[in-house]
Amino acid sequence: MLNDNEIGVGTGTMHILTDYQLELWIRNTSPECRHFSPDEPDWRQLTQYAAYHAINDWYSLPLKSRTLFSLTKQFERRWTNKFRKFESLAFYMDVKRSVLTHLYKALTGENAVECPLMLFESSPVWVEELHSGLSQIMQVMAPAKDSFVIHKYVMEENEAAMQLFFHMTVIFCVKAFGKMPESLQVWNMLNGKQYRMNREEMDLSRSMDYLKLVKEVYLERDACPCCSARLVM
Repeated sequence: MLNDNEIGVGTGTMHILTDYQLELWIRNTSPECRHFSPDEPDWRQLTQYAAYHAINDWYSLPLKSRTLFSLTKQFERRWTNKFRKFESLAFYMDVKRSVLTHLYKALTGENAVECPLMLFESSPVWVEELHSGLSQIMQVMAPAKDSFVIHKYVMEENEAAMQLFFHMTVIFCVKAFGKMPESLQVWNMLNGKQYRMNREEMDLSRSMDYLKLVKEVYLERDACPCCSARLVM
């Protein structure tokens, strides 16, 4: 964690790279995905809001109460009534049905988690190599034999955002917990696809190089709107 010297008390403000800000920026600069707005949530963000709360509520329930019925109930508590944000009323209902189906499968399948170590928690860490702090939300951290597994739930296909998550999480976990995860798993709640990075695929040096580039381009974004092209891998 950060101490007073690391955050520069009395000497200025330290740059903190936060995962949600970087994700929003990368998604808005990706050619295939320019629909996100910080001021007006779209249908994906509205759906994601309900899903994240449902996941959080799911783990507050005893094991015997974690059923499709209870998940549906928790999801519907925060499910949006802004159906005009969706392409049609039929699409509005299809999204709800698909997300509930795939989310329930992810929460109860072979990778099901009984008791997370962390649940939608975030805190900053200092990364000397980046001369920056990192702040990342651990959506679901599950215990593993020698380490832990990080689960992330998303609403769309975006390769750049996924690469950001993989590299940023490797660095954050090493700095915050002193070890790499056993695996990183991304679940697409809309189509049910799963993406995974195992420990043998992780390389701290490569992730540092990636995030150094991200930081450089991110901090230059106001001076050069087209510089995001440098992030294309």
